[in-house]
Amino acid sequence: MEDQKIYYLFIKKSNWIWHLIYWLAAAFLMFFIFSNRNYDLQIRLILVSLLIVVSYFITLTINKYLIPKFLFSGKLFVFAYILFAVFIFTLWIISFSVFIILLYSAFNLPNIIIPQRDDIVILIAGNYLIVIMAAVIHFVKESYRRLIEKNNLEKQRQLAEIKLKEANLKLLQGQIHPHFLFNMLNNLYGLVKENVDSSREVIIKLSGLLDYMLYECDKREVLLKNEIEFINNYIELERVRHDDDFNVKVNFPSNIDDIKIAPLVLFPFVENAFKHGFHNPNESFINIELNIDFDKLKFEIENSISKMQADKYLNQEGKGIGLKNIKERLELIYKDKYNLEIINDENTFKVNLEVDLS
Repeated sequence: MEDQKIYYLFIKKSNWIWHLIYWLAAAFLMFFIFSNRNYDLQIRLILVSLLIVVSYFITLTINKYLIPKFLFSGKLFVFAYILFAVFIFTLWIISFSVFIILLYSAFNLPNIIIPQRDDIVILIAGNYLIVIMAAVIHFVKESYRRLIEKNNLEKQRQLAEIKLKEANLKLLQGQIHPHFLFNMLNNLYGLVKENVDSSREVIIKLSGLLDYMLYECDKREVLLKNEIEFINNYIELERVRHDDDFNVKVNFPSNIDDIKIAPLVLFPFVENAFKHGFHNPNESFINIELNIDFDKLKFEIENSISKMQADKYLNQEGKGIGLKNIKERLELIYKDKYNLEIINDENTFKVNLEVDLS
């Protein structure tokens, strides 16, 4: 906030006023400090006016052309070379102009006291000192202005990245809902044909799951225990469908009251495991295990899968949510703070996920 006030006061507000104040102060210094008061007022006024005008245009050349084009571009050698050339050229102009003025005064104003060489040298040195001060002030001011603008642009870029990240997360997370609903409606359709009573129970459980997905998962983080409860409810729903061959082992921790996690990060792996884990009633299985080691979450899930289903599982990008969606969400939410390992062989599909929750 303080930086913004300084920026507004000295850079944005009434820039011409500060120029006027500086050059009036410079003229005052030239007239009362660098020029000898023993000489006539008329010649002092003429010389000071000449040098102030030349100083202004030298400063304008340095500040508006040399500094932004060469110094801020990193071309230090070119900047120094041209600056030296400007110094030599203007020194020649000043010396020639002063010589003409003094020569004219000597012949046409015989009673006037003409400044000596040492006084002229001091006056010209003061002139270049004023130019150097103006250039340094402009360089500091312009550097500060560029720093403020760079910080503002960086803030805008970060804000845009955050908004884009949130939009991508909502888009990816939004893909989970229709995917889940489509699968459950398909399962429900098959169950209704077989067992009407069980289908009623499925509808009730499905309503509870959808309520969580629609109203709780809009948050950036949810309690891990709520996410586990959601997964358990989903498993119980699947149990109704696979009552005869439900070989599912689950191991979830209990003391996780204060731990939070991004919503629906673990669930897609569970859903996909059920989708591909029950094709051979006698051999199908799913093993799910979740552990918390300090701030590390370790999630393992393994399911049986046929070779044909494994190929389909790895390449499901159209009809299913696919592993690509899960990886993108993990990358957006836990960038550089997670490790995902997927192991696929002929009969099993295993996922090992570690997430740093700190």
